[in-house]
Amino acid sequence: MAAVANDTLTFEVFPPEIEDLWMPVHALDLVEMGMLQGQNWNLEELSDACAEEGRYVFLLSAPPEPFVGGTGAPVAPVAIL
Repeated sequence: MAAVANDTLTFEVFPPEIEDLWMPVHALDLVEMGMLQGQNWNLEELSDACAEEGRYVFLLSAPPEPFVGGTGAPVAPVAIL
């Protein structure tokens, strides 16, 4: 898996299962695995387009804006069905 994306406000375990471990999913994905996270995606339009085409495999490209020293950035996503 190269990345994970979701359409919820948070992508975490609340409350944390381990006391004083803040944002364990972020720590695992980003720090330990080096895996990218995408949050707050609007996936309904993409799923509707896939259903209309009868295709459920696609390429999603979402390069971040080139902010130097940043820890998060907006993206310009493009899905190719």
